[in-house]
Amino acid sequence: MIEATKRFECYLKRRYGDRSTPKHYLSDLRIFIQHLDDKSPQQVTVQDIDDFIDQQVSQGLSPATINRRLATLHTFFEFLAAEEPDQEWPNPVVWRRHRVKQGTHMPQDASDAAVERLFSVIDHPRDRAMFGLMVGAGLRVGEVAALRVNDLRISSDPGEMTRLRILGKGRKERIVWLTPALYATVQDWLDERPLVESDWLFLNQHGRPLTVAGIQYRLQKHCAEAGVSLTCHQLRHTFARRLAEGDMPVHSLAKLLGHAQVETTQVYIAAANLDVRAAFTEATARWQETLADQPSPAPHWLVWPPSKPERVDPADLARCEAMVDDLPGWVRDPLQQYLAHRWRDWRPHTAFSLGQNLAQRLRRIWMWLVQEQGVSNWASLKRSDLEAWFNSRQQAGIATSTQTTELAEMRGFLRFALDEGLPVSANLFRVAYPRRPDPLPRALSEEEYRRLEHLVLSKTSGKSSEEALDRAWFLTLAHTGVRIGELLNLRLGDVDGSTELAEVLTGGRLQVRGGKNACDRIVYLTPALCQALERYLSHRPTVEDDHLWWVKGRPLGLHRVRRLLRTWGKLAGVSVTPHQLRHTLASRLVNRGMRIELIRRLLGHRYLNSTQIYARVYDNTVQDHFHSAMARIEGIPLSNWPHPLALPVESPEFEQVADLV
Repeated sequence: MIEATKRFECYLKRRYGDRSTPKHYLSDLRIFIQHLDDKSPQQVTVQDIDDFIDQQVSQGLSPATINRRLATLHTFFEFLAAEEPDQEWPNPVVWRRHRVKQGTHMPQDASDAAVERLFSVIDHPRDRAMFGLMVGAGLRVGEVAALRVNDLRISSDPGEMTRLRILGKGRKERIVWLTPALYATVQDWLDERPLVESDWLFLNQHGRPLTVAGIQYRLQKHCAEAGVSLTCHQLRHTFARRLAEGDMPVHSLAKLLGHAQVETTQVYIAAANLDVRAAFTEATARWQETLADQPSPAPHWLVWPPSKPERVDPADLARCEAMVDDLPGWVRDPLQQYLAHRWRDWRPHTAFSLGQNLAQRLRRIWMWLVQEQGVSNWASLKRSDLEAWFNSRQQAGIATSTQTTELAEMRGFLRFALDEGLPVSANLFRVAYPRRPDPLPRALSEEEYRRLEHLVLSKTSGKSSEEALDRAWFLTLAHTGVRIGELLNLRLGDVDGSTELAEVLTGGRLQVRGGKNACDRIVYLTPALCQALERYLSHRPTVEDDHLWWVKGRPLGLHRVRRLLRTWGKLAGVSVTPHQLRHTLASRLVNRGMRIELIRRLLGHRYLNSTQIYARVYDNTVQDHFHSAMARIEGIPLSNWPHPLALPVESPEFEQVADLV
């Protein structure tokens, strides 16, 4: 393995030259070699890669890091195979099996409040210039470290901005411009820069050039003093987000950032979501009432540390594996391996519940197949056996959605068993999913929702911390459309606000991380929700745990949310669940003119069909649109139509809701 690594190192240096790629590839490869027991490359198996991934997951490494190391190993084994093209040697890295699910993650930009707080504690002119170039010109930390004094191009025309020549990633050069304020910051450093022979722009106390590690150390020192947690790359993301919010075209922004592909820039600015924010603000402005009954607390910093990394508890996996111990060994062992395989793709805070549900479903199916159908080994499992199971579920009145979930889980396990070399019949994959009726949205009507919200606001108008908490989480569900699991997983670092309440009302947002399918997204705060969050955060106890919702000495749980919603629903005369509030928001937004595609992005759906199921267009909205369209077609003024445009539903019951409280 040592000789193979040396040959691979020479290949990388020939291909990538003085770029940092060889260093990262070799670092990943050496980590893998330490995991092996003195095996030669030809002896490495698929199971060795499995074990390596399991070890990485148990250490709490991110899916992106694990997949990058897999890419390194795949490249390494492909390189060795190319050296002996006539030798039969399959690559042990199998992407379909080994890739860890990453999902979609939002860019890690910083809030303006956090940046402001950081620079309020930086008094060294060199450091203000370094970090100013990151957040004010979008430079990478390596680009800042590589700057020379002669890279500055100062114009003789006072009306022109100063240019800065950048040698960027992949040795690609570009030009960025410095605003007068940013150039003044750089000039402050030049005025104090020691007179040394070196032409590096940024020097340490010994007159030598600052390294990347040195710059990162200085940032962390200032962050600790300011009480924020930021990275150099977050400052670059913040620069991109600010320009996107200033309507800079994405193609020009890509060139300014040094991106070869516009798609990369779109990832950087995804958190801006300008069209979603504008449409959401416009739609909610038509129905959002100001919470006049609750005074706002004094403005305070809404800057919190990021959520702490979650670690996997091996005992949780062992508990899930123990749930299938009573199955025959021929199916028990592969099933336990499958649970460990799926465990990699789950976030630690949800892994046990997901693993428990998966183990219970598959155990139920296999126990029935063994006891009722007499299945005794893999070769004896037939398509008719599997169809018999689902026929029994249908006869028992089990919901179609549950049957679909069970078949999907069974298929996933069968594919895994097939990859393991077990004799799984191809006919098993031909069992058809049950036909599902067209699902109707489960939204509350406008009248029902307003009655419910009015009651909740009345019930949570007191001064206690629990009332502040309950109002805040209810409005978060109702005004952002987050799922119940996403609500309970919110952390302090996911709240993005500002120092002034007025700024929070116009720019506040929540970062929803690790949602369904591991997709991150941004949701926006209505004025009422901002006010409720401000009120709750002023009551929240100071604890080490960074969960956003904290009640009675522990994080908010599902039981309290469901119990209170049931209670409030009974008092308001409606039946409501957390997910119904998500459906209700979608319907309210679409009936206030927000485009369905933008609602899809707000709710975090992959497909537009899912959003159409959620959002129900009210009959009066269809009537409005029909009248408007026909009036344009026939040239008839709307006032001449026999039926006036329908107005938003209002009910006298809204005024009588106090009788229910």
